[in-house]
Amino acid sequence: MDENRDRDAVAGASLPRRGSDRDSCTDSDGDSRSGADSAGHSADGGGLIDAIVDLDELVRTLRLQCPWDREQTHISLRRYLLEETYETLEALDARTDAAAADGEDLDRHLCEELGDLLYQVWFQAHLASERDGFDMADVAREVRTKLVARHPHVFGDVQADDADAVRGMWDAIKLREKGRESVMDGIPATLPALLRAVKVQKRAAAAGLLADDWHDREFADVEQALAEFRDDRSEQGFGELLLAAVELGRRLKIDPEDALRSAAEHARRRYRELEQGTGPDA
Repeated sequence: MDENRDRDAVAGASLPRRGSDRDSCTDSDGDSRSGADSAGHSADGGGLIDAIVDLDELVRTLRLQCPWDREQTHISLRRYLLEETYETLEALDARTDAAAADGEDLDRHLCEELGDLLYQVWFQAHLASERDGFDMADVAREVRTKLVARHPHVFGDVQADDADAVRGMWDAIKLREKGRESVMDGIPATLPALLRAVKVQKRAAAAGLLADDWHDREFADVEQALAEFRDDRSEQGFGELLLAAVELGRRLKIDPEDALRSAAEHARRRYRELEQGTGPDA
């Protein structure tokens, strides 16, 4: 969405700014976070509020004065929300190789992509406010109320000894809030298949629906699914094999999405080297 970023920058230039350029991802000298202290807090104590008000004014101004923005709807912006989400994920993935990269460059990149994503969220809320549905303040209050309610171990007297206990408690509270009959309800069918499989297995585990003797047979389910697939090479059989692999990863605390992405990137680099005749097998 480079064209949108350029348009936003031009429109924003005509708006009065409460803060200085140091409040952005970079200052005029290219240094990151120069408007924050070592803990990442605003140096003047009011930078966050000023920046939020500035962004709200920008969204309103663009909606009123820019022909492109005036035409947008919740549905038309869907593709941009998805695009900015993927670009943010790419910026996060770049940090996995941070040792070989410039940390400040990575921070600037992530700051920029998070800003683009925030703009999309703000735009969606502004569209809703135009029909008196809700506004960004409602969005902020809603998520705060929900997070407080789902963290009784922080804001109440409930005990949670580890992350697994927190996840189980979260799912139980969510089940009550939504009035759902099963922990399997509410898993979006539109999720990518791998992510959906992880979510199904995590919810099943949190509800105590999975066998607890797993440590005695770590690879048994994968081996069984593989054996069955050898006999019946169907789509269902292959799906069962993938699901067993997902569960193995969950038990070993390996994120299947990250693992597959890493393996695919390794394969891409290897094939590229072979294609150029520079790989070890060339």
